[in-house]
Amino acid sequence: MINDKEQIIYKTLSKSLILAVLRSLTKSVLFVLSLIILTACTETQKEQSMKMNITALTTQGLEGNLQKGVSAAYAALIDDNLLVAGGCNFPDKLGFEGGKKVFYDEILLFNKTQNQWQTIGKLPEAAAYGVSVDIPNGYLWIGGQTATNSLANCYKVQYTKEKGLTLTDFPALPEPLDNFAGTSVGSKVFVAGGNASGKASNKVFYIDVATDKEWKHLPDFPGDARVQPVLAAIEKDNDTLLYVLGGFFGGDTTKAPTMGEKVLAFSFKQQQWHEVALQENSNKEIFSLTGATALVIDNRYIACFGGVNASLFINTITDLYHIGRDTTLTDEARKQKNYDYMAHYMTQPIAYYKFNQECYLFDTHTKQWSVLDTQPDFARAGATLVGTLDEFYLIQGELKPGVRSPKTYKLKILSN
Repeated sequence: MINDKEQIIYKTLSKSLILAVLRSLTKSVLFVLSLIILTACTETQKEQSMKMNITALTTQGLEGNLQKGVSAAYAALIDDNLLVAGGCNFPDKLGFEGGKKVFYDEILLFNKTQNQWQTIGKLPEAAAYGVSVDIPNGYLWIGGQTATNSLANCYKVQYTKEKGLTLTDFPALPEPLDNFAGTSVGSKVFVAGGNASGKASNKVFYIDVATDKEWKHLPDFPGDARVQPVLAAIEKDNDTLLYVLGGFFGGDTTKAPTMGEKVLAFSFKQQQWHEVALQENSNKEIFSLTGATALVIDNRYIACFGGVNASLFINTITDLYHIGRDTTLTDEARKQKNYDYMAHYMTQPIAYYKFNQECYLFDTHTKQWSVLDTQPDFARAGATLVGTLDEFYLIQGELKPGVRSPKTYKLKILSN
């Protein structure tokens, strides 16, 4: 039995112990909270401290219709040697005026010593709308489109000043792809979306260039198909995470066009897709990444360059979709209405189309968007991006529908 005096001492000690524990817990909670706040502030400061250094390359050495610029070219940056191949443009009239889209087969090298472009070879056939992916010991140029058909072909690209350019056959895709996206992390290569065998697609293919002899079909990404999307991959917690952003669905017999507004993430370990964020700016406005391109920063951030204006683009393709399906129109009336619409849409000044001048930055940890930088020169669609943080290039692309730019920009991300 505990007497009164012992009970008083016991209660006093119990209160002291409880207070001590509470003080300890409070300190621990405050410490954890301070770490969380400090980490958040540090990451915010890190984002705010990243700046862009931009240098325009000369267009000297571009010949013939290549002087007008191309979009959807292949490219590679190998040991500081920038290669650009293929691409397409409208060198004469715009498409609605009867102009023909021309595809190119030239492979160009930017000669830094002479400060000009020079032709060093040719593609097996004139093509564009494929993807260019960095791999150990070279690049892959994958798929694409010619003037008549889509491609499943893949080539390993290597270059040295001593041996020059080498294109080696690489295992072909399971089916032809164009207007899709590609990315790599280590020896893993992924491609997704675009048109597969001529139809808008949700398909995802994968190959490990170190071990695999053929491409594998991963689970399709959810939602509508996405043409001209953006793809990025990071490695986290012993997993490879694949991100699909942007793109559009042009509509079919049962569904009207849509824009890819959700950021989707695929866990290679779990073999599952998740919706992780919306593409929205600080004002909660949806933006588009259709026709954009991307670079992964610090195995965490996805920096997205260019892309079309969300509302203008979806309104336009929806209008054209309904014109094409208006059963009250005769074929001739439909043709004329389509021509009148395109004659107005395609002939506006560049500023009218409001391509993204912002470099949107997605934090894969916090699932938040910010703007890394804003530059008029980023406002293009169908550009090609190759390189690393130390040196990367934004190559040509569209300034507005049907009009290309011959300019290529060298970029570097600086941290203050």
